[in-house]
Amino acid sequence: MNKRPKVELIRQPTLFQMEKLEKGAEPASQLNVERPYSLPGILLGTSAFTANGWQGSFYPSGMKSRDFLSYYATQFATVEVDSTFYGCPSTNTVNNWSARTPEDFIFSIKVPQIKGSICQGI
Repeated sequence: MNKRPKVELIRQPTLFQMEKLEKGAEPASQLNVERPYSLPGILLGTSAFTANGWQGSFYPSGMKSRDFLSYYATQFATVEVDSTFYGCPSTNTVNNWSARTPEDFIFSIKVPQIKGSICQGI
């Protein structure tokens, strides 16, 4: 199984820099999803992996907040990261998210709100 590459600081960033994929995505009929809140061909997630009131209802009581994302990724296949609208997360933060989730987990990010500067770091 291939590991995700580490995110490195982009010295001359472009807002939508993308890498060429070695192969195309698999058709939805071939997805192998084992998460309880997912169905083949449907990616269901929430707009964040933490919120007030989730401790003891979604997350087990006593779970440390640093373990929320790892647990979330066992239940859902994707999460929307709202915070990227207001600013870009650090390279360290993105690498930490990657290390705490399975290879097939999808982060759906919002396009940054641009106020005279370009998002730097991712």
